[in-house]
Amino acid sequence: MTEKYHLADSLMKIEISINKYIFILSFFLFILLYGCSMFGDSAKPENDSYQAGRKALNEGKFEMAKAKLREIKPESPYYPQAVWLIQKVPFKKGIDSYEKKQYEVAISEFSKVPLHAEHYSEAQHYLDLINYKILYDQLRISYKNSHDSKSNQYNQSEEIKFNYDIVLISKLVNIAEKMEDSKKVLESFDIVISGIKNSSSRIQTEDFLILFEKIVSRNKEKSIHEKALNYLLADFGKLYQQVEIRPKVFQLVGNLKMELM
Repeated sequence: MTEKYHLADSLMKIEISINKYIFILSFFLFILLYGCSMFGDSAKPENDSYQAGRKALNEGKFEMAKAKLREIKPESPYYPQAVWLIQKVPFKKGIDSYEKKQYEVAISEFSKVPLHAEHYSEAQHYLDLINYKILYDQLRISYKNSHDSKSNQYNQSEEIKFNYDIVLISKLVNIAEKMEDSKKVLESFDIVISGIKNSSSRIQTEDFLILFEKIVSRNKEKSIHEKALNYLLADFGKLYQQVEIRPKVFQLVGNLKMELM
């Protein structure tokens, strides 16, 4: 009797465990099949305004999309989805304008993306990209003048010079560092080095050297430190002649050598 009782008890426990697994599996299947349609955008509600608004948004007809989606009343079950799609309009319009190089429109649209929106961080990144490009273009001075001595003919090639505005260059560096874009950090660092080389006064040299030091201290990438040290050593004679910055140059060279050891 005891053995039969234990056997029946074990079978009952096994049956209960199986029923639990079946229930859990059924629950997850329910979530998988119906959860997305409850919370996401995969549902296809039978609502003309919603369908028209969604179609217009996908086709890049942003104003039409907003107009159609705003026709949906707050009491409609599709209202939350309509609001969600309306919030995507500025980001999508910003991307469209950015790709068309309509940067002023892109800035306006990306700035409208709400803090809680899905694409807020990405919108901020695009704003940084645009602001970096605008600043870089403001600083750049291009002119064409190249003489081929072998053929005695003039070939048109672009040589880039810069307007060494310390305020604008500082902003450029800050944006590059904010984006954590190593290529742009190096690019802006090159402009700072060029600023030191082409400075027209002691004060301007000191300002650029301070910015130079900040970039080196804030960025631990080896490529930055190597570029900084190579420049200081290459132009050491010229920098050494400037008594006011001589101690700073010695300090920078020593620190960089220690970092690269």
